[in-house]
Parts: sequence; structure tokens; C-alpha cells
Amino acid sequence: MDFQLTKEQRDIQTAAREFALGEFDPDMAMEFDAKQQFPVGVWKKACELGFLGARFPEETGGQGCGLLEHSLIVEAFCRQDSGMGMALALAGFGSEMILRHGREDQKSVILPLVAQGQGIVTAAVLEEAPAFSSIETSARATNHGYVINGAKSFVTLGTIASYMIVACRSSSDAPHIQSNFLLEPSLEGISVSGMGDKMGMRMIPVDRVTFDGVMVSEENIVGRSQCGDEQLRDFFTELRVETAAMGTGIAQGAWDRAVAYSKKREQFGKAIVSFGAIRNKLADTYVDIEMARLMVYKAAWSFDRGRPDTRETLMARMSATRAAYRTAYEAVQIFGGYGYMTEAHIERFYRDAKALELLIEQPPFQRALLADQLLGKVQ
Repeated sequence: MDFQLTKEQRDIQTAAREFALGEFDPDMAMEFDAKQQFPVGVWKKACELGFLGARFPEETGGQGCGLLEHSLIVEAFCRQDSGMGMALALAGFGSEMILRHGREDQKSVILPLVAQGQGIVTAAVLEEAPAFSSIETSARATNHGYVINGAKSFVTLGTIASYMIVACRSSSDAPHIQSNFLLEPSLEGISVSGMGDKMGMRMIPVDRVTFDGVMVSEENIVGRSQCGDEQLRDFFTELRVETAAMGTGIAQGAWDRAVAYSKKREQFGKAIVSFGAIRNKLADTYVDIEMARLMVYKAAWSFDRGRPDTRETLMARMSATRAAYRTAYEAVQIFGGYGYMTEAHIERFYRDAKALELLIEQPPFQRALLADQLLGKVQ
């Protein structure tokens, strides 16, 4: 067993780290966070340098890399700045379904769009019902195509997306039969509105999208008709690894800042890093981070070899988001009163870690899925 990254992977990791150090200005990030603005300029630069299309084929403007290389980039970005890193990572949210299941004509439009920074793509999946199986948004077949009606909530980047992939129930007789549709938000009958202020993940608009008699053709279906459920399962498998990479980066970034502060902050004539309570916090959270990182890399490595493991991806996501939240919390504690102030920047890591924990799948749902994988479903 070899736990070492290849030279190419280390080079990608270093390049992503150097880009983040140079472009993620802390004051600019704080301003974007306060105004709830997506960092368009930084996103375009990241795309120009090939970071956000790394796992796409070279002919579409990508680098032909795998999920592990993508995870290294996402981790490096979130380590430098939680909000900026998450915003860039989610700028192509849902494009994985086009990459893995889309037709060639769909790939030729969407993948270069994302890789080259020409537009934002998102997926509209969640509704008011808590379970993914309870999709109420419907696509009714007609003589001229499909008519889509319904509503989606918590759609990331909906107000600035060029395309969105919408999960629909495509059979009135079988609610679990689904199809995913690739739509432009400018289509007649689509309305996008913001859902209000958020505690964390503030650089990423989160929106409500309604569909009122939206007329589309069969060409809008992603890949094959009535395969939406399979496409979403594959997407969530990949998304869990990406989310875990974000969590690992946020945890490492919070830990880095806690260590740096504890070395320069003095009490009773010596740096607080010499106090047992502080050292224990840093040691415990470091263990959490390293365990999460191993799970992330293992899950991504398995995925790239064509052996995606639902248990691995769930454990990676659960361990990494827990590490992010716990480490960010302890970092705020180490900073003391300053940790509560926006100027210290650490409170953003704490808020973003909580938002990441709730992204798409909440912890109880993840645990239930993992239990089903380990113990079998309850009859």
C-alpha cells in the first residue's frame, strides 16, 4: 500500500495552494461575505488556470484528471479561505451529471462553459419534503415535449446560473421514476428568487426556483429518459467526496490559524500554545483532520478506479464535516474574544463549517444511509 501522492498530484496541490495564497485576499473575502456576493473575478482566474475543470476531458478545456486531483484543489482552496473555496468548488454544481451521463451535445456545451469560466451551472434537487424520494416537481409528457411544474428550494447560485439541472418526477403512475432536465433559467415560466440572509456560505446565493408550465423538448433530458434517480445517486456519491474535501480544507485552515494565534498570544508572560488545555485542543483536532483526510483520499482514489463505495463516501463526508465544525469551534475558543470578531476571520470558518454540514444531506440522513449500507434496510 502506497499512501504517497504522485509528483503530478503534489504539483497540482502546490499550484492550487499558491493560487489561493495569491488571490484570496482576506479583506476582499470578508467584503464578499458581508455583501453576500459571489467572487466572480477570482472564479474566472481559477478557471483560466484550469483549476475548476481539472476533472473534465482535455477537449472540453479540462485537464483530464480524476476526483482525487479535484479534491486536492478544493481542499487547498478551502484551507486558505472557507467561503471563497466553497464558492469556487460549487460553481459547477451538478455538472458531474453531464460529465458522467450527459449526451455528447450536452457535454460539448456544459463542460467547456464550466471549465473555462463562461458560465455557472447548478442543480435544482431539494424541495420542501425532507426525503429525496418525495420529488413533487413533475415533467408531464405532451405531444410537443414536456411541461414542468413545481418548485425547488435551496438551489445554490440559482440567481446567477446559466444552466440548471432540474430533478423531476416523470411518471404520474410511478412517483419514483425520475428524469433530469437541463434548462436555461431564462425560459418562460421559470422564476428565481433569493431565500434571504444566511449564517454561513454567504458568497453562494441560495435560491427558490418555481416552474409554472415550462415547455421543454425531449432534447432537454439529461442523458436517457427516466434515469434521473440513477444519475442523482451517482452525483451524490461524487458530491460527498467533494464536500468532504471542502471540510478537510476548512478544518486545516482553522487549525493553521489557531496554531499561529496561540504562538503569538501571550498570557502570564508566555505564549498560550504552552498551556496544556490549548495543546490538547490542537492535538485532538489534528487527529480529526488527518483521519478525515485519509478517508477523503481513499474515497476519491476508489472512485477514480471505477470502484465507488457508498460506505466510503458517506464516512468521508461525515468525518470531514465533523472535523471542520469541531476544529473551527475549538479555534474560535482558542482565539477567545477575538475569535468572535469578524476582523479575526476565524468566525467565518466556523459559520461556513456549519453550512457545509447541512449542504444537501443533513447528518441524520447520512447516518441512516450508512446504517442501511452496513446493516441492511429495515423491513
